Amino acid sequence: MKLVDKMILLTRMLKDNSKYTLDVESTLQTQQSYFQDQQRFFQDKHKHEELIDIVQEMRDLKVKHDEVWKSINHNTQQLLRAEEVNILQRDYSTFDSVKIDTQLMNERMDHLDPTFIKILKNEIGFYSDWRWAGLELNPTNGYLTRAFLACDPLYLYRGNVIDKDQVANNFNRFFSERRLMQYDRIEHLPQQHIGIAVSVNCYDYWPMEPIKREMQAVHNVLKAGGHYIFTYNDCEHVASLDFCANNFRAYNTKTLITHMAEMLGFEVVKEANVCNGAHSYMICKKHGNLISDKLSAPLVAIESPLDERRRNKQK
Repeated sequence: MKLVDKMILLTRMLKDNSKYTLDVESTLQTQQSYFQDQQRFFQDKHKHEELIDIVQEMRDLKVKHDEVWKSINHNTQQLLRAEEVNILQRDYSTFDSVKIDTQLMNERMDHLDPTFIKILKNEIGFYSDWRWAGLELNPTNGYLTRAFLACDPLYLYRGNVIDKDQVANNFNRFFSERRLMQYDRIEHLPQQHIGIAVSVNCYDYWPMEPIKREMQAVHNVLKAGGHYIFTYNDCEHVASLDFCANNFRAYNTKTLITHMAEMLGFEVVKEANVCNGAHSYMICKKHGNLISDKLSAPLVAIESPLDERRRNKQK
């Protein structure tokens, strides 16, 4: 059996095992108490005592059943963890061998469901605002970049692609040269300056350590209260786990990503998946309150959905 197929089977077993529990303890306890109370009205208590003993035996068997059930789940989880180690090692090898260029990034973007892209655009637009800077990491065709044009200034980090100059070709000349500020090294970005950062369709293909390094760097450039929106491959869903076949995506889970984000100092604001778990994203917040350094709005403001919602709440 192939590695990913085995992991899918084990994952489904763990999920389905939860359906096969014996939820009878409360019923048995109630029945036992009922006949214990009733037997005091009978001179011959033999049948009552026999029935009470039978119920107790059933309760004892229920305890034994639960212990064995937990043992089966534990063994299944141990097997799954062992397979996780194997696939994580494979992912590191794949990550080191693949040379990422803009063509590959754009091809990967083509695999995203349109519904998922629309959701991401809405999320980016919600957190975008002229009062703070925006940052897109690992940009692709520029489609999502336009979702947070309200941010001022708008930065692009293109350090993970080998043909960095090609990134600018996804935008017209004026937009590329005048509107965007492009960086090849994330540590050169202004520290504690960004209000919203976005990385789409990269962590889906990365092992944990590169994700950790980049998320730490993002945490450093975010303002207090700033948000980070990113996608990843949540293999707690079989649909995403299936994408690990043939080295297409890397293995990750919501549990692993959540623990890492919290360890780095983020608060997980939202996590969601669409298309039956095929695509997942998370929104994390740097602790603190997001405050703008700007004293006034530009002459022409690009409103975000967040502004509209705030106005509606005030009415």
